[in-house]
Amino acid sequence: MNLGASMLTATSASWIFMADSIEGYKIAASLVGGGAVGALITAVVISFRNRVQPVGKRLDVVPLFLQGIDGAGFNPSISVTYNQAVYQYANLFVADVQVVNRGNRDMASFSFGLTLTTNDKVIHLEAYGLDRHHLASSVIVATPASPLNILDLVLKPFNRGDAYTFKVFIVPATKEPGPVTLGTSEAVKFTEMPSVAESLAEIASSAVIKIGPLKVGFN
Repeated sequence: MNLGASMLTATSASWIFMADSIEGYKIAASLVGGGAVGALITAVVISFRNRVQPVGKRLDVVPLFLQGIDGAGFNPSISVTYNQAVYQYANLFVADVQVVNRGNRDMASFSFGLTLTTNDKVIHLEAYGLDRHHLASSVIVATPASPLNILDLVLKPFNRGDAYTFKVFIVPATKEPGPVTLGTSEAVKFTEMPSVAESLAEIASSAVIKIGPLKVGFN
C-alpha cells in the first residue's frame, strides 16, 4: 500500500468537499487532475453563477361567488365601500399570485407586472404574509374608483428563498376572467410551481405501498 498516495487522495477529496469558492475549486481540481480540470470547473462554476435566475410563480384564479348560486329572482352581489362610495359587484374573482426567488442570487429589489385580458379589471390588490423587513408596492394602485388591467409591482428585497403572495380582486368583462400573465424586464425566467393539491396528486399517483412481500403501486 502506498501511504503517500492514500494521503494525497484523502487530501484531494477533503479539498473537493470543503471548497466553497472558485479559488477553492481550482485548488481541488489541481490536486485531482491538473490545471485543465481546474479551468473546466472554473468555467462551470462561473456559468452556474451567471445563469438566468429562476423565479417560481403560481397563479390560481377562483370565483368569489359559488357557480350557479344565482337564479330567477335571486341575484347575489357584493358591496365594496371605498372613500365613502359604495360599489356593487355581481361577479368577482380572486387571483392568488405567488412569486419565489428560486435562484442563487439575492436581489435588493425585483420588479414584475401582471397583465389581464382587455376589459378585465383589478379593483384591489393586497399582499399578505409579509413582515416589516419585506415590502411590496404597486407603481399605480388599483381601486374600485380607478380599476386597472395592468399592474406593476416592486418587491424589496427579493433574496434567495423569499416568497411574496398576493390576492388580486378581478372584475371580469364576461362570465369568467381571461388569462392573467406575469412578465418582467429583469434577467430572470418564470418557472411554474405546482399547487399543494397538484403536488399531493403527483405524490399519490406514484405511491407504492408494501404489504408483506407485495408492492402495490397507484398510478
